[in-house]
Amino acid sequence: MSGQEFQLLLCCARSQPDVGSIRNLIHKGIDWDKLLALAEHHGVQPMLRQSLKSASWDSVPQRTQHGLEQFYRSHVQRTLSIAGELLRLLCVFRQNCIQIATFKGVVLAEAVYGNMCLRELSDLDIIVRERDLPRAEDILTAQGYRADIPDRDLRSAFLSYQGQYAFRNKQTGMSVDLHWSLSGKGEAFPLRSKEIWSSLGHVMLCGRMVPTLVHDDLALYLAAHGTKEGWRYLKWVCDFAEFVRKYRNISWETMLDRAKQFHSSRSLQLAMVLASRLLDAPAPVKLIDKAWDNSAIRALANEAHARMLRTDPERELRVFISGLSTHDRLRHRLWPVATLLTTRTVGDYQLMPLPKSLWGIYYVTRPFRLVAKAAELIFRRYFRSFA
Repeated sequence: MSGQEFQLLLCCARSQPDVGSIRNLIHKGIDWDKLLALAEHHGVQPMLRQSLKSASWDSVPQRTQHGLEQFYRSHVQRTLSIAGELLRLLCVFRQNCIQIATFKGVVLAEAVYGNMCLRELSDLDIIVRERDLPRAEDILTAQGYRADIPDRDLRSAFLSYQGQYAFRNKQTGMSVDLHWSLSGKGEAFPLRSKEIWSSLGHVMLCGRMVPTLVHDDLALYLAAHGTKEGWRYLKWVCDFAEFVRKYRNISWETMLDRAKQFHSSRSLQLAMVLASRLLDAPAPVKLIDKAWDNSAIRALANEAHARMLRTDPERELRVFISGLSTHDRLRHRLWPVATLLTTRTVGDYQLMPLPKSLWGIYYVTRPFRLVAKAAELIFRRYFRSFA
């Protein structure tokens, strides 16, 4: 993959595009098909379109213009549909006296980008208190949504470690991720879900106030979420960079101290380094320099940058192993490993379906299944090297 196309994408993937650099890169010559493929892969097509239109639209081939405009029309239509569904569900939950909040998708786009159509999205994410989870599931079911795994006991046994369940409405095509936790089991995360409810913020969406995370909580969440996912997609860096641009009054020293209390300072420092170095976000120079002097954070940033240049899927095991070094302390790097070895998943059940009375056996069989899976991956890699 050409680095020049990615460099142009970096200049465009921001609300304040680097017009001069965009024009210079286009003048040098761009593989437009590669650029579009990169933008689609990284989920930043709306910003690419906006930046090219403001910088050098006449230099863009008509075929590329048509592709971006066609995408944008369908994107706006879907965004408005998702926003309407969110407002509808918010009303339904209020009528049933269940407090909910949302922290991704259209609300994040409105809060950070100032335009809900400037960020790609695919579904709705709402969070409820854990005690309200059964009623929230019933409400979604009554509204035409069905869980990916319909059996509630099965969900609880094999999916609850994720802190969320997926629900889909086949008639409307809408999807809702119902959260009761901001992070999965065994993750060192700078936010405790039960603590967000005392100080929720609000975002104006289509003339209505929608509850979401307060700014400080949102900053920590964006950094931790991107780090957990290995910063595979540029859109997550864009989210954090746009947050830094918009909320200049945030005390990042205080935020870093807060992250350190939860042993998650590396995620915040990594997010700041990536946002600053890739997208020129105005993060404090002192904090950026200090983070870059840390060899572990520097290595993580370089690895994330290299990962973004690839469009082929990376093995989950490799991403998991790489993510262990994002934790501040050794014992927090061991938690995810212990969780991986001791947590039953849908994969365990699908490989060996057992009646509910025997589900406890999966705690015994899971480590052996993982060892066998790892051995298979090693064998395949070894075999390919001699093929």
